Amino acid sequence: MSEIKQQIENINNEFIEMVGGSFVRVDTGELFTLAEVKKYIAKKVDILIHKNLDETKRVAFETLGVSTEQTLIKKRSKIKPISNRSKYDGGEFNMAYRSGIERVFDMKLEINEKLVYYVLRDFISYPSNCIMINGQIPTMIELESIIGLKERTIRKALKSLEDKNLIKLVQSSHRKAIYVNPEYYASGKDLLTETLKMFELLECDYEKIEEYINE
Repeated sequence: MSEIKQQIENINNEFIEMVGGSFVRVDTGELFTLAEVKKYIAKKVDILIHKNLDETKRVAFETLGVSTEQTLIKKRSKIKPISNRSKYDGGEFNMAYRSGIERVFDMKLEINEKLVYYVLRDFISYPSNCIMINGQIPTMIELESIIGLKERTIRKALKSLEDKNLIKLVQSSHRKAIYVNPEYYASGKDLLTETLKMFELLECDYEKIEEYINE
């Protein structure tokens, strides 16, 4: 037991807490959030537990001829898979959060801002939450025909919406890509990490953790 405790302490010592609540990984210097550190440690400890469980099973079988596999299968059988889960994890629907709707309402958007925002958000694509029309980033001419406003008015409204953090405008070749803040309206549950980082919504970068776990 003391050996396992030491291994857990070693995992914890892979990080140093910085001023402000962030953490830095000792060997690489990469920054981690508190949520990421907790998730990383939890996964490493889980792997450690399973390794020791396998060792316990091996010793029990070699010395006593006892197999614990039947018990483990019985425990797992209690977990029933969620039917059609992929339908809800993917981008087959749009999500509007009640608290987000209330906050947008409290922003008291001007009439042109409302028109631009509510028309465009129904064109968000999964999993980026970027506005796409016919599979491409729309031009201003296309936006004019869809929204029914002149380019100058649309640009002004977009700038105001960006200032309110409802959207982000990102230069993409000769066009401006429009990303809708998924905190208020999302194209699905599992959005791109880059989009979540863009709006500072990512507490835990699971892809980063998996890279360290599997190295």
